[in-house]
Parts: sequence; structure tokens; C-alpha cells
Amino acid sequence: MAAGDEVTSPELWRCDPDELGELLQEKEKAVWLLQVEVLDIVAAIHRGNVGKTLGHRNTLGMLQDLLRLSPTEASRRYKRALNLCPSQALTGETLAPTLSIASEAMRRGELADSQIDTIVGVVTRLPARVTIKDREEAEASLVEHAKRYTAPGLAKVGRRIHDHLGPPTDRRRPNTKTRNHAANCPCTPGQTDA
Repeated sequence: MAAGDEVTSPELWRCDPDELGELLQEKEKAVWLLQVEVLDIVAAIHRGNVGKTLGHRNTLGMLQDLLRLSPTEASRRYKRALNLCPSQALTGETLAPTLSIASEAMRRGELADSQIDTIVGVVTRLPARVTIKDREEAEASLVEHAKRYTAPGLAKVGRRIHDHLGPPTDRRRPNTKTRNHAANCPCTPGQTDA
């Protein structure tokens, strides 16, 4: 089958394993790109307080009611929209997303939802004293690592970032796991995905 050909479910059994793998990746990337459009809509709903206007308790309630999402999934989408979509200043000017580096990668179809959630969680939980430059570097590092690691691997990278940037009182006592961390760290080139 040629690349880009539409394949219907009954024809999938005719595909060879490589074709099925490529088709799966192609379709998943299309889903990721559609999710970007959904998040832009969620951000607009939030900005315009549309949920209350339409009789829902808030944006989260609207997502739960209209899309039949669980509170957890509605919250994830809401956090993605708030952190990865442009917002608007009181003067009406468009503001860049809070996590602009991750937003750009998401808009290119390079991040799965679970990776996005991990990146948002890691960066937004950094201590308030962390500089903007350090936050951007942490975000860029996570986006770069997302090319090789799934969400659990990114979470490990995030813990290292927190250990590095967190105040000394937040640092855990070294134990055998952290002492041997370099050997097992997903940041170490050549390691397999965790």
C-alpha cells in the first residue's frame, strides 16, 4: 500500500507489520494534532467564561458535561489548555503560552498527551524561586527528552530537574537508589526507555 492511502478496517489484515506500524504512528500523530485544536477551543471557552454562560458550573463542568469526560480527564485537558495555548491580556493582546516550548512541540505533533501532562506537571511544580531562564531550560530539556522517552521516563528526568533546582531543604537524603542514579538515569545516553 502506498503512503497516504486510506485503509479501511477490513483491509488492515492485508498490511505487513511495517505498514501497520507506520499507519499507527501516522494516525496517532493526526489525533495529537486534532487534540491541539480541541485545546485551543478549551482555552477560548475558559477566556470567555463560556461554561457559565451556557449553564455549566465552569469550564471543567462544561468539559465533563459536553464531552462526557471524567473529572480527572477534564482537569488534564483544562491544565493543558491553560499552559500550552495562547491567552489574552486585559488589553486584548495575545499572550504566548506559559509553556511555549512544549506548546510548539505539541503543535508539531511531537508530544503524546501523557508526555504533555508530565511536562506540565514538572514545570508548574518547580519552586517559585526558580528563575524564568531555569524554567525554560527545564521545559526545553523535557521536550528534548520526550523524543526518546515515554511519560515515566520523562517523570524520572523531571525528578532530576527538581532535585537540581529545588531548595536544599527539598532534597532527599541520598540512598542507594540516588547514589547509583547515573547508571540507571533515563538522561544517560544509550539507556533504554523506562
